Amino acid sequence: MRTIINFITAVSLIFAMQSCSNDDDCTPATLAITSLENEYGCMDTPWQMHIDLSEDFTIIRSQAVFDDLVTGTCMPQIDFEAFDLLIGKKGLTNGFDTINYDGIVKNCDDNLLYLTVTFVLNPTTVAPNATYHVLMPKLEENETVNVTIVVI
Repeated sequence: MRTIINFITAVSLIFAMQSCSNDDDCTPATLAITSLENEYGCMDTPWQMHIDLSEDFTIIRSQAVFDDLVTGTCMPQIDFEAFDLLIGKKGLTNGFDTINYDGIVKNCDDNLLYLTVTFVLNPTTVAPNATYHVLMPKLEENETVNVTIVVI
């Protein structure tokens, strides 16, 4: 009987240690991002690239979908074997000087990906519906990114 109790205790400890070690293995990571400007030489994408969205974003995972949804002066052949394209639109009350991207962060608490997009406004009275985008490493099929927009 004592052997059975020792065996059950040992097995329980092994399972407990494995479940704890899995939690400890997660390290928050920032995925490298780039842009159509950097990779393909596109210019002025906030104004020259268009997608039929309003206050939303989508993740494009193939050239065919890119060609169907996006219009503009720069229509590159994107390497969708290596990248996914996150693209969205944001309506602003003023013009803006820059768009900053904090990088895509993988959070260990919920195992989700997060991106913060910051629009730095200027005093001009132009109220654009600006396009923002990032090229990111290829995601898993059902993986998505939570996007937070900050306007300063």
